[in-house]
Amino acid sequence: MNRKKPASLHASDQPLLDLCLALKQSGCIVEDRYWENLIQTSLLDIFKQNRKKTVERLLDHLSDSDSETHDILLENAETLSESCEWVHEGVTYDCVFVAIPVIAWTRFEIPLPILDGAAQQALGTLLGQHIAASDVRMAIHPQILSVDQMPRSFTGVFQWMMAITGKVFGTHVRSVVPVDDLSEDMQLMSDSRFVLAALCTPKGQPVFRWQQAQGPFSEQRQACLESWRTAATPLFQKLLPACGIELMLPDAFYIANRQADKRIRYAAITAATQWLQTVFDTTPDAFRATVALYQDEALREIRIGFTLLQSHEVIYGCLWPVFPDETEDQQLETINDFAQLNTLLEHLQNNGIRHITCLKEVLDGSSDVSDEPLFPNPAGELMPVMMPDVSEDPIGRFH
Repeated sequence: MNRKKPASLHASDQPLLDLCLALKQSGCIVEDRYWENLIQTSLLDIFKQNRKKTVERLLDHLSDSDSETHDILLENAETLSESCEWVHEGVTYDCVFVAIPVIAWTRFEIPLPILDGAAQQALGTLLGQHIAASDVRMAIHPQILSVDQMPRSFTGVFQWMMAITGKVFGTHVRSVVPVDDLSEDMQLMSDSRFVLAALCTPKGQPVFRWQQAQGPFSEQRQACLESWRTAATPLFQKLLPACGIELMLPDAFYIANRQADKRIRYAAITAATQWLQTVFDTTPDAFRATVALYQDEALREIRIGFTLLQSHEVIYGCLWPVFPDETEDQQLETINDFAQLNTLLEHLQNNGIRHITCLKEVLDGSSDVSDEPLFPNPAGELMPVMMPDVSEDPIGRFH
């Protein structure tokens, strides 16, 4: 797998790049604010003109050559596409585009239900009690969505935000992004689900409940998450029947998505072990998990191959992506260098997997030409998944 060559910049990309470079060179906060204002004005023009690839092309260009400027552009693009100011009846509101993540796993199909009026009202009440600050006005998009149905560009996120925020104030905002009747690319046994909402508060006032709570502010997010899970889990169990679920903290769009991406790794292992037990009609101690670090020029992840105890044939595989902030640019020479290895192994054990082999040698995928991921067996070989002969086709081959 070779890293894709960055796209060539267009002449229209240069002004925004120049502003970001100027901000990087700034020597004081007053100058910072000047450049930030111009960057934000430029980004808003890009979003409103529906120039979907401009920011992504610049980020791709900067990813290897200038990480500081890359991060400046990324931070501003995320901020401008997930938040805005809105004036209504003479009052200026700070508005945040919020994602409400749910991690789900099942042997069946994870549904994508439409939220009827009662469900939207119940969800709004729960958000008001456990997540939103006291003076917040909100609107909820009336459908539970998969990742495949979510906006994928900064321009798309901005358009969704404006459309849903407009509903808060009874304003119809035309969006070129379809928000209904979208399908998933692939059905999986474990996946994330999202409800999207807009939370709006008078300018300068708290938008989230943890900003208003008494006591140490740094502890309040966790307290809100715990109360949210207790109160909202019954509602989502009705909306997603026959699924195991874990609620994540509703938060601004990008951070909520990142946290869900990390947490889905745990659900994938849980779904895999439950499925294997059902298919083979046995207990989890009949299986071995082989854990290996896999990397090439463009990819770094943990791959987990499941085999029967007396076999080297891989019958199932799980992917555990390694995110950049989990390595802090550390070079991983062996799997033992991965700081979260013990957490991963503990989760396997909590799901009943007692036989675990960790391969110290890093598996090099630079010569891998397979269209589908290969998974390690106890001998250290990367193998394709050989699905067991079962009467019912499983949903999804790997996660």
